[in-house]
Amino acid sequence: MTSLGGSISRRLRSAAAVAVAVGVLAAASPGAVVADESAETDSVESTSSPSASPTVDPSADPGSETSEEPTPEAATDPSVAPPDAAPPLRPVLIAVTPADASAIATYLPVDDPSVTGYQISPDGYLWFNCPNLSGTCGLSSLTNGREYRVSLRSTGPTGQSAPSGPIATIPTASDWAKPKVLPKPRKRVTATFEAAGNGLGVSGSRVKLGVGTLPRLRFSKNITNKAAVERHLQVAATTPSGRTVNVPGSWGWISDQTVVFRPKNYWPGNSTIRITSTVNDTVLGKSGKKYLVGSKALRKTYVFRTDRALIATVDGAKKTMTVHVNGKKRKKFKVSLGKSGWETRNGAKVISTDKEDYKVYRSSSLGLDPEVEFYELPSKWNTRLTPSGEFLHTASWAYGRLGRYNGSHGCTNLFEEDAKWIFDNTIPGDVVNYIKTGGDMMEPWNGPGGLWNIPWNRWMKKSALSNASGTADTTSDDGSVDDVRPDGA
Repeated sequence: MTSLGGSISRRLRSAAAVAVAVGVLAAASPGAVVADESAETDSVESTSSPSASPTVDPSADPGSETSEEPTPEAATDPSVAPPDAAPPLRPVLIAVTPADASAIATYLPVDDPSVTGYQISPDGYLWFNCPNLSGTCGLSSLTNGREYRVSLRSTGPTGQSAPSGPIATIPTASDWAKPKVLPKPRKRVTATFEAAGNGLGVSGSRVKLGVGTLPRLRFSKNITNKAAVERHLQVAATTPSGRTVNVPGSWGWISDQTVVFRPKNYWPGNSTIRITSTVNDTVLGKSGKKYLVGSKALRKTYVFRTDRALIATVDGAKKTMTVHVNGKKRKKFKVSLGKSGWETRNGAKVISTDKEDYKVYRSSSLGLDPEVEFYELPSKWNTRLTPSGEFLHTASWAYGRLGRYNGSHGCTNLFEEDAKWIFDNTIPGDVVNYIKTGGDMMEPWNGPGGLWNIPWNRWMKKSALSNASGTADTTSDDGSVDDVRPDGA
């Protein structure tokens, strides 16, 4: 028969062994915890209390020699704080020092019994226990070149304190493109940033954008070392949950001066996007006899925000348009698309500010022979998709064919109520994907959605880092409206 005392002794020895193991791990990497952001977990905060004592429930031990019920006083656990207990005192976060894929936080320890430990966070969302109370706590497995906003908080029997910070920091590695002594003669290079770089007609610094926006940087000089630029630009998104994650995607050069970031999929909705630039004091190649060096002003973080994720799909086979908002089906409309010879293009199209509540569609604008086909059709609630003339609009003259067959010159015909909903509820950057229309794919030059239609393997070739040759394909894929008109139009 096992005694209660023997049971407690075994449990305390087991707890001590665990404590020794944790101490050994902490000693192997003093003051550092791993910020593994790729881990998927339902619980992202550690709520363990280092000072909590083991508790023993006699009824859980079948060998217990006592059957006495504990009195209420005896059952009280001194490690559990009453509901109205004050939280631990907040520490003072003094500084955060970046290193290669890591950062060290220096803090002033709190000399108070309410504090038994500390936790550190790279983003205010994921929290990690510091291994000791030494006044320093580290983060490892960070992404070099990305901005982190580091916070620290105390822990104790009553929970966690309010966070101290955040302090922004950017981990960096040894970098050959950033020599301590810059070469001469040199020319400083500046750049302008545009969050809505695919012609949405708005400034992303002032309004939230749809998830089809494409941010771009345009440099003041032709860049010969494009890989150096890409290495010093990191893209991250803070999602509605508060978690900050790297955004899968690639930079693509559409000229020797302009680079665009395209996510592999669309941006997450309702998120804050941060593009961290450390292009400052970076050698970007040469122009003639002068070295090109990034301006000091290029050490900064560009920020823009996405609105809810609105993505619509127009199915040419079903003659329907289905609207999803944040992944949930919101609307479904009947449509009629381009007729034979004027098929609506397949692919991604992106909405801009180009909308007209009233517009007259004329055959002359398409270059049609009036002896063969003539029309002047007034329409309400017109939302442009391409400069080549594709709109979403009311087509009161075509109600009989909506959802049944095609008959337009490439536009998407709708009932007035549906066209007005689109007109009123879409914003610059919202996406409309077309499938099974019988038409060609969207051209890369044809409007705000154009670049989304470059196949991903081709887009990767526009990146000096992703292209196996180490060079970037800067082909602009230029075209014009005349290029896409049917023969004879």
